[in-house]
Amino acid sequence: MDKRLEPQLKNNDEIKAILNKVDFTHKLDDGRSVEALLIYLAPNGIPDSLTQFFSSLKNGILASFVFKCSEIEKKLGIKKEGAATKLFDKAIRKLSQHTAQGELGELILFTLLDVYLEAPKLLSKVANKTSRRMPVYGADGVHGQFYDGNFKLFLGESKLHIDFKSAASKAAKSIKSAKDKYQEEFDLLDSEMDFPNIDTDLEEYLLEVLNPLSDTDLDEILHNSCFIGFSKPELLQCSTEEFEQEYLNIGKEYIADFYMKLEKQDLPANKTVLMILPFNCIEDLVEQFIKYMDIKK
Repeated sequence: MDKRLEPQLKNNDEIKAILNKVDFTHKLDDGRSVEALLIYLAPNGIPDSLTQFFSSLKNGILASFVFKCSEIEKKLGIKKEGAATKLFDKAIRKLSQHTAQGELGELILFTLLDVYLEAPKLLSKVANKTSRRMPVYGADGVHGQFYDGNFKLFLGESKLHIDFKSAASKAAKSIKSAKDKYQEEFDLLDSEMDFPNIDTDLEEYLLEVLNPLSDTDLDEILHNSCFIGFSKPELLQCSTEEFEQEYLNIGKEYIADFYMKLEKQDLPANKTVLMILPFNCIEDLVEQFIKYMDIKK
């Protein structure tokens, strides 16, 4: 069987034009390579890139993040006028101003994993929320990817925080906690797995691979992904010519800090993908998100 998980989002090129990536390879001081993505909002465009990203969230990403693929296909397959709008409205009702900051971080994590790693989500936790004002516990995302024929299960963590380094400290501890509670994530996968192009053979294969009672070496399968959004207005005030080099300088410092903290939690650096994204102000970002999406209390 040619095993592949199909990305859920169909407008990858559009999103990559908004959420740009600096091309570079990072190595720790001891020479080990780690996978880290320096993402930034495109500096030019009308409307501005943040508004473009919010528009993409509203026009498809949010529903894909919140609902199971089968539910989206069912709702949109009816072809009734306004079906997409009704789906968005239903998705928004799963969010609240109280949890908006965490959920925006999870939305960005979901988007970057799907677009840049081609690792779709395997289940939707938000769809099962019993209270819109309550956060979802456990991993912030559960995504899967086949790479060189081998399956990787990504337990995701996201942080939107003013200061990168304090966010990195909290993220490392959360990643450790999520990994230690992997069985809880498997129980959800066992009953809720749902993603594009799934068929019986692929589902059976994945359930066997992920079964903690099977002969599978879970340490080989389990990987981590972490998104950290942070405030860095002085970086974003750089000229276009200076920005990328300044971002690289800051990024290298932050990447080293994150992986040092990760290894203090006894987690291997080579099995965690770090994705970072600077903003002018996290508080303003969340307020704009709430206003644009018209998220209720």
